[in-house]
Amino acid sequence: MTKKFLAAVLAATVGMTGMLAGCGSKTDDSASNASTAEKVTPTFMYFVSNSDENFDKTNEMVAELETEYSQDIKFEIINVDENPEAAENFQLVQGQTPALIMLNTNNDISAIEFKCSDKEKLTSDIKAALE
Repeated sequence: MTKKFLAAVLAATVGMTGMLAGCGSKTDDSASNASTAEKVTPTFMYFVSNSDENFDKTNEMVAELETEYSQDIKFEIINVDENPEAAENFQLVQGQTPALIMLNTNNDISAIEFKCSDKEKLTSDIKAALE
């Protein structure tokens, strides 16, 4: 999947989810083509910025999650300050870091979290993506 395609999917998702505050999420509970789709390793895409409140604490929490779930989930930690192209390709997260985009085993977006540093909520999103 190309970055441009994923960016287009994410942009379309914004229209469906609206602006979410705190640990709000978008979860797709609809039936999917799971029986016909090829299963992939779920991806935890976490966008951070050096200016994020509790930057070190958030990074520590994500590192703990990565240690716990690294055999089941692909982790992509993207610092938008160090990788400005990521902010351009994923305009959804501009000014909304930390932000999680969780892709499930069908490579569908299963959760989006903005400004969330709740480890239990992120763990729940990971477990849902594995189902």
